[in-house]
Amino acid sequence: MQSLVRIYEQHQEIIQKFIVSSLRRLQLKEINSTTFDTLKESFPSLELLYECDQNMVQISANYGEGIYDVDQIGKRRDYLVDMEAIHGGYYVTEPYISSVSGDLCITVVHKCQGNFFFLDFRLRKLLERFHLIVSNTKFRRLSRLSYGLIGGGLLLFGLFVVLYGITSFAMYLFSDAEMSLEVVFKPVIALTLGLAVFDLGKTIFEQEVLPRTQNISEVFNPKSLITFMVSIIIALLIEALLVVFKISINDYKDLPYAAALIVAVSFLLYVFSRFVALQKGGSFKTGE
Repeated sequence: MQSLVRIYEQHQEIIQKFIVSSLRRLQLKEINSTTFDTLKESFPSLELLYECDQNMVQISANYGEGIYDVDQIGKRRDYLVDMEAIHGGYYVTEPYISSVSGDLCITVVHKCQGNFFFLDFRLRKLLERFHLIVSNTKFRRLSRLSYGLIGGGLLLFGLFVVLYGITSFAMYLFSDAEMSLEVVFKPVIALTLGLAVFDLGKTIFEQEVLPRTQNISEVFNPKSLITFMVSIIIALLIEALLVVFKISINDYKDLPYAAALIVAVSFLLYVFSRFVALQKGGSFKTGE
């Protein structure tokens, strides 16, 4: 989202001039669904339209594409407008997150006959209109669908692994099989890996499929990676401990293999600790 704001700030003068000049030619006189449809033909990026009185109290319903919301009548909108900054009867807000769609938008305030008309524009579509960014709606939908399938598959697989670990251990408890270290450690490994896979799938859903939960600041969030790595390292350490116990009981000749596994896991743990240290130092912010 920061990239959209930067592009808009670089070209905001020409964009604002276009909107203002177009509104002057249209000569708006009243706010209703017909007005919205007329404006939508000239501004495909228009999201919402409503009217406020001189005290910045909303006196009309919210008009949008498939939207007619009268619950907003009586709400104050003075927080959107700097009255001293209105020039020529027009004022354009800074980009902000729309409470209706969750997308970035700007609001153009048009003073008309003592009242104020508010027009909300989706910033992405506005920039696409000026060919400042490439329209990739179909690609984004395909990408979200793909991430949804992958994330959903990971969630289901994580639940399956967790259930497998629980049921396998329960079957040993209610059976006549002899209890061993492997019987105890295997379900623990399954639960740990299941937790890691489930958390990874949940993070994919939150960040890539559900747009309102995406990281607005566009700062790399390593939480999911850290959680996944912790689970993998724990599972490997448990497996290494199990291998050592099995070799110590059965045959000491295979002990170098267990030692090699422990060394490899230790190196992975060292790399992970360095990663966490660098992340805390703020080295993963985009643009740095």
